[in-house]
Amino acid sequence: MEDMAATNPTPIDPAEVERVIAVPWRIVGNAVHADYLTRNMVTGGKFVARVIDAAEELNHHPDIDLRYATIHFELSTHSVGTLTALDVELAGQISAIATELDVEPA
Repeated sequence: MEDMAATNPTPIDPAEVERVIAVPWRIVGNAVHADYLTRNMVTGGKFVARVIDAAEELNHHPDIDLRYATIHFELSTHSVGTLTALDVELAGQISAIATELDVEPA
């Protein structure tokens, strides 16, 4: 069964997003951003692969900037032009993946 949030996302007030997201996530405009220190490309690739799997399950896809030792994520629900529960959920999953892989915030 397809998740209704994925097909019809509802905007969330930025104050609510600020209340529920954790460091290293921060609100910038209509998106949440986070940077992680991977220390090398192999770890970065593993991290990105896991995030892609999570994003596919949610049918919600982040902007990812992979560098040699860091990764930058930007999440926003482009279809509604602002933040939704999908962004909060994926941010939480990315943070959990980082913890599992021992990747620290940058």
